[in-house]
Amino acid sequence: MKKCDLCSKLDGIHYRVRSINYKDWIFCCKKCWLIVSKENEYSYGGTRKSKVQKHN
Repeated sequence: MKKCDLCSKLDGIHYRVRSINYKDWIFCCKKCWLIVSKENEYSYGGTRKSKVQKHN
């Protein structure tokens, strides 16, 4: 689990994005991604998924 660069929420999936307001690449959670994805100059750079270890 990692933190969203915008809201600091811990999550297992983050989206690598940038926009007019975020010139450098950031990782954000789905909630923040829904906001950033509507901004001008939006670019998507992939999805980061945390590796979950299974316990036997």
